[in-house]
Amino acid sequence: MASRLTVGAVAKRLGIRPSAVRFYERRGLVASQRLANGYRVYDQDTVGVLHFINRAKALGFSLEEVREILTLRRGGNEPCDCVTAMIERNLAAIDEHIAELSTLRRQLRALLKDSPRKRHAEEICPILESDAAP
Repeated sequence: MASRLTVGAVAKRLGIRPSAVRFYERRGLVASQRLANGYRVYDQDTVGVLHFINRAKALGFSLEEVREILTLRRGGNEPCDCVTAMIERNLAAIDEHIAELSTLRRQLRALLKDSPRKRHAEEICPILESDAAP
């Protein structure tokens, strides 16, 4: 019989909280079996899926993207083309976010450099209300 692990043992093995394991189960990404005492137990395949989920999440994949990958794989399909498209889409979003952050950095540096320091009576803060503010 294959080794079955409790939620605590799985969590310890993967370095995650037991609540994370249960969360992924509630989301339908993994399944457990129930013992007569009500304890959840997981097989080694589930541990592998949870490891995959953690790795994908660490790389910025959403749970919906993870679900799509797992659905393809469980359906007998190779998900790598789908993963490649997801990576390309995620990289484009990261590049866009970096560009937005770079613009924001320039604007904030300009505020520090060019903004007036003397407050007029009707102003809350001249740094943010000056014409130099974007």
